[in-house]
Amino acid sequence: MANQINKEHINYYKTLEAIRRSGVCNMWGAAPYLADMENISEEKAEEVLLEWITNYNEIQKLMED
Repeated sequence: MANQINKEHINYYKTLEAIRRSGVCNMWGAAPYLADMENISEEKAEEVLLEWITNYNEIQKLMED
């Protein structure tokens, strides 16, 4: 399901945005942080991160609504 926005992942997308704003890492390396913060597998975190990177502009609009 990579490359598609999954509305069930909105909280993960918000966490990724918080990671981005913190500057703690380059976003390509954010999956381990997401996995730890959201208590999900790194595989799942990588999937969500790819969705977030690929659809960043659309996700930002979704989170504004």
